[in-house]
Amino acid sequence: MATQDTDPKAEFRKNESWLFDTTAGSYVRKTAVGLLTLVVFAFILFPLYWMIVTAFKTTAEIQQIPPTIFPNDFSLEGFRLVIESSIQSGGYAALFNSLFGWQASSAIDIDILSLVLNSLKVAIGAGLIALVLGTMASYVLSRREFAGKNALMSILLASLMFPGTAIMVPEWELVSALGLFNTHLVLIFIYGAMTAPFVVWLMKGFFDDFPDSIIEASRIDQCSSFETFWYVIVPMARNSLIASFIFAFLLAWNELVFALTLLDNSRYTVPPGLLTFVQGFNTQWNVVAAASIIISLPVLLGLAYIQRYFVQGLTGGAIKG
Repeated sequence: MATQDTDPKAEFRKNESWLFDTTAGSYVRKTAVGLLTLVVFAFILFPLYWMIVTAFKTTAEIQQIPPTIFPNDFSLEGFRLVIESSIQSGGYAALFNSLFGWQASSAIDIDILSLVLNSLKVAIGAGLIALVLGTMASYVLSRREFAGKNALMSILLASLMFPGTAIMVPEWELVSALGLFNTHLVLIFIYGAMTAPFVVWLMKGFFDDFPDSIIEASRIDQCSSFETFWYVIVPMARNSLIASFIFAFLLAWNELVFALTLLDNSRYTVPPGLLTFVQGFNTQWNVVAAASIIISLPVLLGLAYIQRYFVQGLTGGAIKG
């Protein structure tokens, strides 16, 4: 029997190891883990850093070889062009000129505000559809037994593995037949259907761990199944519902292929709208980076506010000891 001074991990290793049982080995392990973590963080965060510094560079400095890691000439030219483009294409040039004496004159004709509003409309609609359908389906799959239940869960999981481009042709035929081409409604339906299976799996984990005693108590109080679900379970599943909605929202916000294929320029959402800034050999990358930052701010601020619900919701269906 091991004493209190014995390393509990030693019993799982038959032979001593220099890497695990010496002070020098411990330093080597910690250094290796630290370096690996640094490499991973650099790989993930460097594109974000490069976008930010590019937004504050001049066009001449962006084209400089070798590129500069930090702007030599700090410039807001990219932000100015994006704002002037939005004012001009949105039809607010005369208003700003009369109020502030600011004459917007941009060669770029893209309305950032319109792109953000279109994306918000699509993302919120898709998130609500996925949340409503996925939550009801997951409750039934968790609390009811019926033939084909496991097969249905497997089909829902398998549907998450298919790329969107694999169903693009049949989706195009269906959209054309229904007359929904170039409408935001079709994107709301498609994105909602794409994310609903994930909501089912996430919420089913929560409902599986939900105490049976609470459900029995509601039945004693003569609540119907719907009343138990709506008035008892849904309020207690708030964090998991928020996490599911955030996932569906972000997928709809960032999706490019369907939005680029099923919409024209006048109804673009954020991803295809940003793509229109890329103009062959005449792309102003500081403008592209500035537009990306401006568009990302609303989502980043919203997620920063509700991130605690997202983390709690993702672990809501975890096994508790």
